[in-house]
Amino acid sequence: MLMPQMARTKSGPGGPSRAWDAGRVIETPLANRLTLASMFVFLAKIGNLPYLGHYEIGKVLIGLSVLALLFEGGGWKEGVLSHPVMRSYLGLFTIALLTIPIAVWPGGSARFLFGNYLKDMVLVILLIVTTRTARDVRRLMWTVIINTLILDAILLHYGDQNITIVHLGKNEIAMTSVIAFGMLLGLPTTGIGKILKWAAGIMLIVGIFMSVSRGSYLGVSAVLMLYMFLRFGRRAGLAVVGSAVIALSLLVGAYEFGPPKVHHAISTLIHIKKDYNLTARTGRIAIWKRGLKIVKDHPLGVGMRNFPIAEGHLVEDVIGERWMDAHNALLEVTAELGILGGVVFLILLKRGMQTANRLRKNSETEEMARVGLSLVLGLFGYFVTAAFLSEAYAVILYIQMAAIISADRVYSYAMIIRKGNVLSQPSA
Repeated sequence: MLMPQMARTKSGPGGPSRAWDAGRVIETPLANRLTLASMFVFLAKIGNLPYLGHYEIGKVLIGLSVLALLFEGGGWKEGVLSHPVMRSYLGLFTIALLTIPIAVWPGGSARFLFGNYLKDMVLVILLIVTTRTARDVRRLMWTVIINTLILDAILLHYGDQNITIVHLGKNEIAMTSVIAFGMLLGLPTTGIGKILKWAAGIMLIVGIFMSVSRGSYLGVSAVLMLYMFLRFGRRAGLAVVGSAVIALSLLVGAYEFGPPKVHHAISTLIHIKKDYNLTARTGRIAIWKRGLKIVKDHPLGVGMRNFPIAEGHLVEDVIGERWMDAHNALLEVTAELGILGGVVFLILLKRGMQTANRLRKNSETEEMARVGLSLVLGLFGYFVTAAFLSEAYAVILYIQMAAIISADRVYSYAMIIRKGNVLSQPSA
């Protein structure tokens, strides 16, 4: 069980310490804020803004966060690497490392693994070790939502075809918006927070529809249905009918009153048999078939981020149809990291969902259950949308895992404190 270091902390403003503060856990406000600020570089990509890119803002913030963590105190690292979700995450990294020698382009795999992916891992670990209270957990989730609103603002300003200020495309922004919308639905709010929650929800919905990403249309509808089902409990019939009506109302409203591009995107969902994804060689069905052939021919994998190269070899005689991405997260991992990598990826997602769902079902505190609901909905949003996108290594997925691990550690330790199974110890 988790045993963070004990120390004196300040009581919350206006009253005594909450139950999860009773253990006198050392808080690291500066390290936590700096780590959250670095998310605006890794997720919202503000480091790509003009005149900022060459300053390496992300690395600077991460370095400052590490220094602040050392200065403010440790003691929260126990149990991080042994957490079931983290073990799967580390297992995925290990498999990616082992596949470099057999990759079709070893240099590309190594560059991505030790560049983008490793930087994301550092961010994830810092998020976990600096998130030490329930307030920190909520702050982490709100930071994800605010990050996503920035991306939506960029999308709405530049349009779905002209986004050059960030490296994320419209589909990736839409997927992140679905995830953030799921997180937002479950978060507990009071007072003006409810108004902000509604405003953020509306902007996320607008961003999703204006992205013209049909996978995100399905994703947000599925998240709404699951939310209604979980909120209504045993009244499953009413929940399904109500959520279906809401989802259909959103789609019909966007179809009738949205711009032509949204109208066209929704019409292709209605008339699915005419969609290029079912008929063209560049459509998802054809790509998935070629992806399965890659898995069959290379059961040990072709190397991280090498799917387009392996796919290009299959259609090298067709001009203009080379270097296609997998457009499915599970297929991407399985083709690149082998069958074992695909299994570990599934285990990671399974353990993440199980942990979040355990928090949701906990009846000790309403806040814990609401946070768990948010994490379940956010990860479910990833499940649905990532089925149509090559986003197996997207930082938003691993930030979600950081939030799940952090919430599990914080609330589990809080329950130990509440049950009186941990004795206070004097600070060093």
